[in-house]
Amino acid sequence: MECMRKEVDLKKIVSNLSKLGVTATVTKSRLELLKVLTPPTQTPQVQA
Repeated sequence: MECMRKEVDLKKIVSNLSKLGVTATVTKSRLELLKVLTPPTQTPQVQA
């Protein structure tokens, strides 16, 4: 059952992230998780 395995993998990933101090829930969408995992490609620096 591919779906079941993915669910387990996701829970394992979330568990590992929690250990690293990253708060993530299984209910979060994949896009939200990607936003958390990957830093923005552009970091705009505002100079005063």
